[in-house]
Amino acid sequence: MPYPKERILEDAAFSRELAPTRLLALLLPVWQVEVRATVTDGRPYELIERYIERGIAEGALGTKEELAAFLALDEPIVDRALRFLHAVGHVVEREGRLTLTELGRRSQRDDRYYFVKREDRRKLYFDAFASRPLTRSYYDAGAVTLPPADEVMSLVADSGQPPFQMLCNPGGFRREALRELANHTDRERYNLPVRIEQPESLQEDLVYLPLYVVRAVDRRGAVRYLAYSQAGAEADPEFTELCEKTPGIREVLDIADLAVDPERQESQVTEWCRRRGFEQVEPVRLDEGGWQVTLPAEAFGPKRIPHYRIGSFAVLSTCLLRIRCEDKELRERALLERVGSYVTRRSGVTAADLDGRVDRVARQLELTADVPEVRRMAADAGETKLAGRLDELLAGPVE
Repeated sequence: MPYPKERILEDAAFSRELAPTRLLALLLPVWQVEVRATVTDGRPYELIERYIERGIAEGALGTKEELAAFLALDEPIVDRALRFLHAVGHVVEREGRLTLTELGRRSQRDDRYYFVKREDRRKLYFDAFASRPLTRSYYDAGAVTLPPADEVMSLVADSGQPPFQMLCNPGGFRREALRELANHTDRERYNLPVRIEQPESLQEDLVYLPLYVVRAVDRRGAVRYLAYSQAGAEADPEFTELCEKTPGIREVLDIADLAVDPERQESQVTEWCRRRGFEQVEPVRLDEGGWQVTLPAEAFGPKRIPHYRIGSFAVLSTCLLRIRCEDKELRERALLERVGSYVTRRSGVTAADLDGRVDRVARQLELTADVPEVRRMAADAGETKLAGRLDELLAGPVE
């Protein structure tokens, strides 16, 4: 499944300052293409490779004897390394002197060991609507799920709320996309090799990428659709653009919006409150289309609604419910809990990171607070460990 639903909605509302009104779940068709090609790929240099090539390129060292003497290495070791570099196309001998090939010179220039693989086979992913390659993060099988068509129905059946809707395959894979790979400038971002020549598709299989799509309204009243996946906690810009600008996807999202029934939504919100023992609470429908409920302090705590849900959202079948609490002391406690979790569970947090996080969480909890204020609140509450950690971050790195 994609990133946790509440965190997705918090990102849309408090990082992007939009008003979320609905969460939809889509299964986006993706082409998994097995490609055969001649590719130039790269890896970091081994130490001896780097210095032998630098000796040839920068030191005008043209024999194994000169290299061995300069690098203080045994000649057999240098000879073995040179044979390898010759075999992979980095070094040639001309008129009795060693010189770098174009591939070797490019490797030295970029400080990246490039090598050519002929008949290389690899799987590449392309969205099925525009045949655009997916970014590198979608190749992490440990984080991203891309089930084939025969497994999708079980995913739909077990998806919960909102249920996943499988988008129709718009057509076959656009073969021209393989030839276009050679012209991509941001190759690292798209998990592409340094160079790809004569790419040939050996097999094309349709798989599906789970996406959560947040319908939200900006300050001008315009409707936005933000796409989130398992690849990260923030909206994916490519898939957001795909959802907003592709007619076949936009129509599905707009139809879901037209089917909204405010009376049914109110019934769902009322039932959500009733199950938690707050029948007297009056839900409020917001101008943008979402719903809001303000609960008393006793609604939160152990075996009740967790503190981290204050200011966050509940996802109901056809609407979103913002959960508020007017008790300022409880909201301040929730702020300390969330800031404490952030600074203790994450490594490498900087003062700038903390400023942004405190600002976002404070706005979510309808508080006005900066880092020094949170540090004071922690000290007043007896949270000495948190206060000390905030002191460290406020002081900045030791020079």
